[in-house]
Amino acid sequence: MKENRRIDSSIIILSLIFLILIALAVFILFSMKIDDYKEMVNNNKLISVAFIIEDKEAPVVTELFYYHPETRKGALLNLPEDTGSIIQSLNRVDRIDVVYDAHNIPEYLKQVSLLTGINSDFHIVVSADELVRIVDYLEGVEIFLSNPVVVQNDDELVLLPSGSVTLDGDKALEYLQYEKDGESTSDKIRREHELIMGILRKVNQMYSPVFADNLMTYIFPELVTDMDQKSFDSFLSELSSLEVDRMVFQEVLGTRRRVDNQILLFPHYDGKLLKETVKQMEDSLSDFDILKDEKLVVSIEIQNGTTRNGLAGRTAEIFKSYGYQISSIKNADNTKYEDTVILDKKGDPASVQRVANLIKCTKIHTEIDRNRDETVDIIVILGKDFDGRYVKQ
Repeated sequence: MKENRRIDSSIIILSLIFLILIALAVFILFSMKIDDYKEMVNNNKLISVAFIIEDKEAPVVTELFYYHPETRKGALLNLPEDTGSIIQSLNRVDRIDVVYDAHNIPEYLKQVSLLTGINSDFHIVVSADELVRIVDYLEGVEIFLSNPVVVQNDDELVLLPSGSVTLDGDKALEYLQYEKDGESTSDKIRREHELIMGILRKVNQMYSPVFADNLMTYIFPELVTDMDQKSFDSFLSELSSLEVDRMVFQEVLGTRRRVDNQILLFPHYDGKLLKETVKQMEDSLSDFDILKDEKLVVSIEIQNGTTRNGLAGRTAEIFKSYGYQISSIKNADNTKYEDTVILDKKGDPASVQRVANLIKCTKIHTEIDRNRDETVDIIVILGKDFDGRYVKQ
């Protein structure tokens, strides 16, 4: 009987040791596991994160953040919630936020990916109240106001002076949400860009292991995100390497049309231009040659060499969507240009070729003028062979 008890005790002890070894192995395995974000960084893969600010379970800001860990360059693409699209699940044309469900973010992001052509790797959703907490935790965000802003909030009048100002959480939310008579969509998008950029800049400046630990403790539990703690910590660490002063800002260019008693923004060329813009942005962020030569900023003058009214203005929007600076839009010296021609005024063949590729133009001439207008690097003269998007071959 005593021998059986000793055998039973031995089995129990061996079982406990076996369980401890299994638990230790599992712990080591999880400790050694590289998080999803870090793995993408190690693979030098372009990473996309969807930032969504919501209020009353509806999106008020949707910004897509693209980052390349090898070049350390980033870009922000603003996607208005009233962007029109075919909503396949509803079998109708409507604004994209009609499918937004605070409890099913992937469904909304699926609609976003149909527009951009790229699936978001991660998402971070912040409520209006949580936005206030984050900005206050960051000790405010700095933005630049070209003009003073007056915000009437119930019985309180808030005045934001022009110039560089630091907004606390409440003022940041007011700055984001205020409505101004006559304000263009681009101005509203600029505000949203500036606020998100202000947050990214502050994390970039303040990052440290202690800062990250505190953020994980007080902020992370309130976020709605598909990142685990390790991935979010790696995300914060990478933001400290982001070259914030060279961020690229993009918005959706299109036309507004009325559909079922609401005005929707429809991207140009049935969304093809938006997908091309995102692809071009992806290539630019991963291209060391473009980045090291400081050639992301090129100023272009668009001239209309045809009798088609508004052709230069519409073409300028195409180049703007790719991040190019338009110095001027004008008529050419005559309206009888048969062929579209691109003039290199600076002597930068690589940049001119990239511009030419966007509209499939093969006629490039170099006319370097040392006394030229420094605001114009390239001149695009549109001819009859230009169909509004590409040069017909």
